[in-house]
Amino acid sequence: MQRPIEAIYQSIVPGISTITLRYRYYSFFPFILKHYEEHIRHPDPDTFRAFQRRCEALFALICTHGEPELGITGSDWAGRTLNDARAQSNETAIIDFSIGADPDADDSLRYLRNKGGAFGAIYATQMSEMGLIHFPEAGDPNPNPVCSDAALKLADALSRELGATADEFFEVVAAGKVALSSLESFEAMKPNRLRRGSGEHILLTDILLGKSDTRSETDLMRRSTLQMLLDVTAALRSIPRAEQVKWYWFENVPELQDGNAHEVPHLWFLYQACDLMRLAYEVILSAALTLLETAPRRRMSLSDLTDELVSFAEVVEDQTWENVSLGLADGSANAAREHALAMLDAMHEGETAEQVRLAVSLIAILFVRASDASKLIEEAISGADYFQSLRTEVQFLDRASSAPARLVVADMVRERVVKRHLWVASRKFRNQKAYTFHMEPEEGRLRYRNHFRVSPSSPRLDQAVRFLRDIGLIDEDGITQLGRAEMAAA
Repeated sequence: MQRPIEAIYQSIVPGISTITLRYRYYSFFPFILKHYEEHIRHPDPDTFRAFQRRCEALFALICTHGEPELGITGSDWAGRTLNDARAQSNETAIIDFSIGADPDADDSLRYLRNKGGAFGAIYATQMSEMGLIHFPEAGDPNPNPVCSDAALKLADALSRELGATADEFFEVVAAGKVALSSLESFEAMKPNRLRRGSGEHILLTDILLGKSDTRSETDLMRRSTLQMLLDVTAALRSIPRAEQVKWYWFENVPELQDGNAHEVPHLWFLYQACDLMRLAYEVILSAALTLLETAPRRRMSLSDLTDELVSFAEVVEDQTWENVSLGLADGSANAAREHALAMLDAMHEGETAEQVRLAVSLIAILFVRASDASKLIEEAISGADYFQSLRTEVQFLDRASSAPARLVVADMVRERVVKRHLWVASRKFRNQKAYTFHMEPEEGRLRYRNHFRVSPSSPRLDQAVRFLRDIGLIDEDGITQLGRAEMAAA
């Protein structure tokens, strides 16, 4: 059920990922790409990678020296390297970072094990999504990524901010060595030193908020999400956590009857509903594994396992699924939140029966809420039915709404959770040779294998908040004057 969830949040936070941690990298990389194109221009990707990795390693040293910056790729390596240099007891120590930057060096010596570096492994895809870099097509005489017009403006803006330091940076990169005492001279490159009101700052702000005249649909989607984040931050008067934001948007969604896949507030509601359905199913699967683990010889028949899980749900014998659902959905905006949090608490406390009861209750609440969003669900979550999603599960429950609730829950547990896990694991083993079974069929019974971690998904909101903080629109006290000005201009 994870794939539709990822597709939704990728569409509403484009250009930001869970591992793009600092926004000033989006001007740092154009800065080094432009230099490479103008001064080196070698088509060999290995030559480009060697240059790029040296730039990143030096940047990590700069950002870790003095007051360390958070979210810098290679900061652990940089911290160890700086400590070794300081141990020499003099400021004339020379740091040879060419070894740490070498993609062919031993893994233990590299600033980052991935040979693509921070650019190739983390930032390039998101920067491409923002329209800052272009990847060449097959057969292009220059196979290395190049800057877009917007990125070239960013590169020039950062160069102007750095002045002579820009040339000094590339001279040090070419040498592969830097004096410990000279790192302080590059302080202006740190993400926290982005100067408010500078040309670089204005460009970064406009790009992040999708304010250019040629903004794309993805720019508009990101802009809407970020404006919603500014609204929440202003209301809370503090930097919000992702969990706070997800629940706030889920519980305060605009009218759902006319919701569509182009309205970002509706998509955030849909994301949370999808993730809660996944979470409830995984909690039931986790309970099944707990029962198997504690059973004699760690084995149970599917029918016995299903019966015990259904008994935990505490559904009244003569009620239909529709009756049960309407009885649980009390109409309060935070009913889903209360059930979800209690469900996870019960699971963590080892209260297996309670976690199943709350999971089934949460599914019933989501089923009722989804009835108001049927148009949105059908439009936003399409695809073959063998891709399990909120849409397929609501359809299943809708078809069974007049059936006895106990039979519906039994069908859900047996077919939609347990057998589904076995089916997916079988496909992964057959197609990818990946063994992902948490329980195994054995001589007509199920045998416990191992547990798995159950947790809400992470939809890039913490990283989006970090970016807003990097460009000065929010801080520890909530919205800043710059942020208020952006909200007023929206």
